[in-house]
Amino acid sequence: MPDMIHDYRQNKARGNAIVVAIVLLGAIAAGILFSRGILDQSMELRAASIFPTPRLVNDFELATPSGEVFDQQTLKGQWTLLFFGFTNCPDICPDTLANLAQSMDALRLMKADPLPEVVFVSVDPARDRGALLAEYVAWFDEDFTAATGTDEQLADLTQQLGVIFVRDDPDPQTGFYNVDHSAAVMIIDPEGRLYGRFGHPLNPEDVTADLFQITS
Repeated sequence: MPDMIHDYRQNKARGNAIVVAIVLLGAIAAGILFSRGILDQSMELRAASIFPTPRLVNDFELATPSGEVFDQQTLKGQWTLLFFGFTNCPDICPDTLANLAQSMDALRLMKADPLPEVVFVSVDPARDRGALLAEYVAWFDEDFTAATGTDEQLADLTQQLGVIFVRDDPDPQTGFYNVDHSAAVMIIDPEGRLYGRFGHPLNPEDVTADLFQITS
């Protein structure tokens, strides 16, 4: 996993230039890059599935790697992208976080302000905590944050969002286990409500275009 992330970081600068060029051309062609406040809100989104009515997220409480509370109130005041996974994930988690990092870089170059908060919620608290969890998300983007909690605390949030996770039995010899989990990225609006979601797999160009339209 460290090698995979390291390779991603090494190729990020070169890849970003290509991705950003594609994003900008695609956004202009689709009529997305209007000045703020003049967006055509009736335009169809490329990848995001939006609920007809945002769904209220009830109280829950998790903790960040530094021990700060991450709860329903934390979601308010900005757009937030929630993704659930675990640091030992071999493919879906690093791929999704890498794609989200590309989208955030593109939005920065497009002068989107403020950017959505990206929060990685670990559903494997026994192995993912403290510095390990903080360093994992920082590999992809230093502005990404993380949170986790007990199984009961995780259930308080995942059940509301329709997120499922199931841990396999540990290997008798190594103790290693895998975690099956939902791969969608949840979109939370500034009122702390479930606004919609991005399905898997993510296309950074489409995510960027949709987020620019949704959050502007």
